[in-house]
Formats: sequence, C-alpha cells, structure tokens
Amino acid sequence: MKSRVSSHQIATRTVRRTSSKARTVRSRTSKFDPSLPARAEKLLRREIAFIHNRAFSRTDVEKAVAEFEAMSPTGAGRTRQPPADVPAYFRELYATPLLTADEEKALFRLMNLFKYRANVLRADICPDSPSVSVVQEVERLLALAGRVRERIVRANLRLVVSIARRFANDLCTFDDLVSDGNVALLNAVEKFDYGRGFRFSTYATHAVQRDFFRIIRKRRNESSRCTLGISEMLANSPDDADPVSVETDKIRQVTQVRELMTQQLSEREQLVVALRFGLQPGSEPATLQVVADALQVSKERVRQIELKAIEKMQRGATGTRWQTAG
Repeated sequence: MKSRVSSHQIATRTVRRTSSKARTVRSRTSKFDPSLPARAEKLLRREIAFIHNRAFSRTDVEKAVAEFEAMSPTGAGRTRQPPADVPAYFRELYATPLLTADEEKALFRLMNLFKYRANVLRADICPDSPSVSVVQEVERLLALAGRVRERIVRANLRLVVSIARRFANDLCTFDDLVSDGNVALLNAVEKFDYGRGFRFSTYATHAVQRDFFRIIRKRRNESSRCTLGISEMLANSPDDADPVSVETDKIRQVTQVRELMTQQLSEREQLVVALRFGLQPGSEPATLQVVADALQVSKERVRQIELKAIEKMQRGATGTRWQTAG
C-alpha cells in the first residue's frame, strides 16, 4: 500500500531542497578568492628563466621537494673565522657553511627543476577563469625555487665580501661594492649552468669582478667630469702673473662661481658643491662620506647631486665671459 504524501509535505521538501542548493551556491561563492584573477595575471606576465635539463620532465616533483627538505643547512667543518678587517655586520656570513660540489649541483638542479615545472604548469592557467589549484601549485613551485636560490646565495655571500675587500677605494667604498656585488651574485645564480661541470664560485667570481670594473670605471668618469667642470671655472691666471694678481684673480673667480651657484642651483646643491670643492672660507674639500653624514643621505645620493649640480652650472656658464685680472 502506497503512503500518501500531503501537499504540505511536498512543499516542505521543495523548500528544503531549494535551501540546500542556496547554501551550496553560497558556500562556493564564499570560497572564491577575489585576488585569484590578479594572481593568475601576475603569474602569466612573470618571466620564469631556467636552465633546462631533459630529465626534468621525468622527475617526480614531490620527491625533489623531499630531497631539498632533507638537505641539512648546517655543515660542520666548512665554516671559518672572518678576516680581522671585515666589519662586524658581515662576520655572521662566515658562519654559513660552504656548499660541497655535490650539494651545489643538487641545489642548482632543484631550483631549475621547480622553475621548469612551474613554467609548464603555468600554460594551464586560463586568464578568464583561472583554476585555484593550478595557480596555487605554480606559486608553490616558484616559492620552492626561491628558497633554494636563497640557500645558494647565502652560502656565497662571503665570496662577494672577499672580492669587495680587494676592489674598495676612495671612489667605491667597501659597503657600496658589497651592495652592488650582491646584485651581481643574484644574476649569476640565475644564469649559471650547473651541467657544465665547473664550480659556481668560479663563474660568480668573474661575474662580480666584471661588475666591479664597470662600476669603478663609471665612478672615475663621473669624478673626472665633476672635477674638470669646477677646475675650468676656477682656472688659474697665467704663470707669469705676479702673486698678488693670481690671488686676486682666484678670489674673483670663486666669487663668480658662487654667483653662478646661487643662480643655477638649489640650496642643497649649493651646499654639496661648496663642501665637495672647499669653496667656503677656510675650508678644505670634503669627502663624499663627510657630505653624506652632514646631509643624512647616502654617498651615492651625494654623488648624484654633485654631478647634476655641475652639469647645471656648466650649462649656465655657457656664453658667460669669465673675467681674469690683466
């Protein structure tokens, strides 16, 4: 015998089914991450450079992750005491163990593997309707590659310090070179082909030294331009002039330069030029460090202000007749 179902029961069941569907839709909507499209777009625009290896397509990613996690970050017996002249804030770098040849090769292989697989998987991202799982996996692989790269860089930072100690001079201080050298080291990590059989330190040394040579040459050229610019404006009188005329002429020329500075330069630029070239009464030319400390800025910023100021003064002096005593 069939049981009878009242209209009220049918209506109740319909309401329950409708409510259930509504809850499901709300649940799905609540799980949607509004940042997902932007994350997908960022991944699609990102350049993922890597050194390819034919074995990457056959390598199990999770086993590679386990291999990296199993690599101990400590290396007893492969650290050494820092040199006595290394600043205290760089000394902790020497506590980081150096990588063995096998560790180095393994880390470069893993870093490039993770980037390769991320690049392959990225092709499955649909810009209009990105998959959460695909986006998350690409981000995870790139994060793993970043961790491996950080491990490689950390183990080689002392190399930059040792090279910077040899290149440091008045134009390029030790701190400046270390900062620029670290950037060169990061670029070297990205471009190193671990499959060629030689150590990364050899490749990185050439890369960092090449960058230091370029920086030093640039600084010398800038320094020469600044020095010549002021020297031309403060050119001495002819050698056969009497001492009184020479001194009088120098005073006139300094006065003219200061007038040009007032006309062409901001107060900050005037201060930098005056300090750097000793144009204030009784003062001597100041170093970049002295001026940087006075202005509470970096030495590189002082160098930039000085160069810009000299260029402005040279343009302002064009067509101006610099008078000398006769």
